[in-house]
Amino acid sequence: MPELIAEVGGSSSRWALLGANNEATVLPLAGEGMPGFNPLSGDPAAFAKGLLGYFSERLPLALNAKRINVYGAGCGTADRAVVMESALRQVWPAAAMRIRSDLDGAAIGLCGTEAGTVIILGTGSNAGWFDGEMLHTAFPSLGYVLGDEGSGADIGRMLLQDAFYKRMPEDARLALFGASGPDAATVINEVYRSPFPSRALAAYAGRLSAISETPYAHDLIASRFHAFIEAIKPFHSQEQRERVFATGSIAFAYRDLLANCLFDHGMELVKVERDPLTGLVRWHQRPDGNPGANS
Repeated sequence: MPELIAEVGGSSSRWALLGANNEATVLPLAGEGMPGFNPLSGDPAAFAKGLLGYFSERLPLALNAKRINVYGAGCGTADRAVVMESALRQVWPAAAMRIRSDLDGAAIGLCGTEAGTVIILGTGSNAGWFDGEMLHTAFPSLGYVLGDEGSGADIGRMLLQDAFYKRMPEDARLALFGASGPDAATVINEVYRSPFPSRALAAYAGRLSAISETPYAHDLIASRFHAFIEAIKPFHSQEQRERVFATGSIAFAYRDLLANCLFDHGMELVKVERDPLTGLVRWHQRPDGNPGANS
């Protein structure tokens, strides 16, 4: 019975199809992308259309999946999980579905049965504590307007503020925006009129990769990592914070800097991966195939 496992972020998603011999086919293919979706701010119809188009072209068998396990950004509450399921029902109307949070996916995929603090630093950010069996989520996920410290959206917002408020070194501004940039009208249009504002902000954070070795980029990213760590500390005991498992595009891209920032707070970065799908596939390939974490 074909089974799909998905790790769905706000900007992109990765999928694995478990076939008859429990072998996994992972999508998207190298150099390609599949749409992401967050129930808080995404477009369900566009997400469904993008999935249908990609699977129809690359792996039509996936459209016959009878069971679908999704670990999605913004799916930590029942009402948001319903929004995610409704979007997926446009593609798989009759499949059995289980919708869980991306933090559940990170805990299962990265920790297995080990205990530790689990963090996500991608377009958005989140954190929880996994005791080896259950995920505990006392830390509130407030989204890119009120929270998401250390995320791509957060770093992008601070980057733009530095540019417009003339806090950015001139050489960094020239490298990031050119001689005449940034243009306030263009940025405001891209962010405030975008259907996905957090993605628009995170896209600006992506520009930092070109100057990642400069003191400005280092200090900016480090400051936002420290802000994130300070935000989560009141929700986890010192013992719970000792071992950290991290995932997400920002965590992976700046893993050495993240490790150093965590060390400053008495925390050790045990594992970091771009996404937890590989671990999730292994988990679902087990004979019972029934993860135990709960959000």
